[in-house]
Amino acid sequence: MSLESLLRVESLKKLFIYKSPLGKAKGYLRAVDGISFSINENSVFAIVGESGSGKSTVANLILRLIKPTEGRIYFKGHDIFSFKEKQLQQYRRAVQIIFQDPFASLNPRMRIMDILSEPFKIHRIAEKENIKDTVVQLIEKVGMSSDSLNKYPHEFSGGQRQRICIARALALSPELIVADEPLSALDVSIQAQILNLFQKIREENNISFIFISHDLNIVRYFSDEVAVMYLGKIVEKAKTEDIFSNPLHPYSRLLISSAPQIKIKKEMRQEKDALIEKNTTNDLSSSLKTPSGCSFHPRCPIRLDICDRVMPEMLCFSGRLIACHLYVEQISST
Repeated sequence: MSLESLLRVESLKKLFIYKSPLGKAKGYLRAVDGISFSINENSVFAIVGESGSGKSTVANLILRLIKPTEGRIYFKGHDIFSFKEKQLQQYRRAVQIIFQDPFASLNPRMRIMDILSEPFKIHRIAEKENIKDTVVQLIEKVGMSSDSLNKYPHEFSGGQRQRICIARALALSPELIVADEPLSALDVSIQAQILNLFQKIREENNISFIFISHDLNIVRYFSDEVAVMYLGKIVEKAKTEDIFSNPLHPYSRLLISSAPQIKIKKEMRQEKDALIEKNTTNDLSSSLKTPSGCSFHPRCPIRLDICDRVMPEMLCFSGRLIACHLYVEQISST
């Protein structure tokens, strides 16, 4: 593994203007608000958080589908937003996407053969006479037969369509796959099959993943490192087992205590109950109305006085990165 990270995100921000019904600008939605992280080769970096936390916006920024307001994204040490045509084409080959909805991800008017052939034709990386054999190998690699290639997307189940989307993502031999909630539209039994397929692909191809999900059981099984996002910010980042065995940030504790089938400590249950009680009376924050100080303080059962006024910095504590005044106080007292 090289010393240089495969992908590095630095102080990334994305603000969207929101307008009144008459079209007048009213303010900014802070979809992503100054996040930083890096991904090494052959690793899985998971991003978790509630809807509206900014997870999918991060994916769109990494894929260069939108431009950041501030910050940089480096792929193998090169700023992806400085790429010209040839470099951008190479980047598109190296970084692929698997979308959440397999029903909307495939052109209904194209046969599967044409869908999987298209990347080879666009990037001109296979001779015309060899494309069919390559596509047959791809479809078989994801557990489907070559008979599928003459059919249309509507003839398949959701799980089969997602396998086709995975085959398309693998067509160009990528180094990084961004999987944006790739299992959420599937039945639980099918989710397990697709997750096992992801694991197999990772082992056989040494591909890194950015895995975006709200299902913490899946994240715990598949990822190496987890970043917890809340209202556009990363509030805690740690190795997967560390964050699940001992989550430190109050929001991380809320997420994990709310996940089914994950054993939690007694004190985490008590915090969850306190959060539920608070949230029945408090107006929850949103990216449109971020509170002063720590963005999570209106929902936090253990907040300090400073939390209402000052945004906590991301600091290293107990082998992880965390943004919480509770641990700033502990670091200062040692």
